[in-house]
Amino acid sequence: MVETSAPKQPNVSIEIAGNVEKFASITPSKLILRGNAGEPVTGSVTITQDAKYPFKVLETTSKNGTDIQAKTEEKQENNATTYIVSVENLKKDPGRYYDVITLKTDSPIKPELQVSVYGQILEAVKKTQ
Repeated sequence: MVETSAPKQPNVSIEIAGNVEKFASITPSKLILRGNAGEPVTGSVTITQDAKYPFKVLETTSKNGTDIQAKTEEKQENNATTYIVSVENLKKDPGRYYDVITLKTDSPIKPELQVSVYGQILEAVKKTQ
C-alpha cells in the first residue's frame, strides 16, 4: 500500500514479484549453547556460499561479546568455500543469554551475515563420592 497526496486516490495498492535467491547456506540457522557451569560449552555454524555469490569473511564480531567468543575458519570443499564459525561459552555462572555474531564480508550484495546465539548455562553438576 502506497499513500499519496492525491485527494481522489490517497492509497494505491502495488504488487511486486521477483525471485529470491539464497546468498549463502547457514547451518544451523541459530546456535544454541547449553551446558553446565564450569564445563566447556561449544558449538559451531557452517556457512557455505552460493557459487553465484562468492565472498570472503573479513571479520567476525559478537554484539555483546561478554558471554561468547567466536572465531572463523575458511575451508575449501568440492570447489566451494565454506566457513566454520566456532563459538565458545564464556559465562561462568548459571543463566541465559542472547548474542548475535556478525560476519563482515567483502560482498557489496551482502556486506554482513548474522547468526543468533542463545545460551543456557545450568547449575554445576555436584560430584558424589
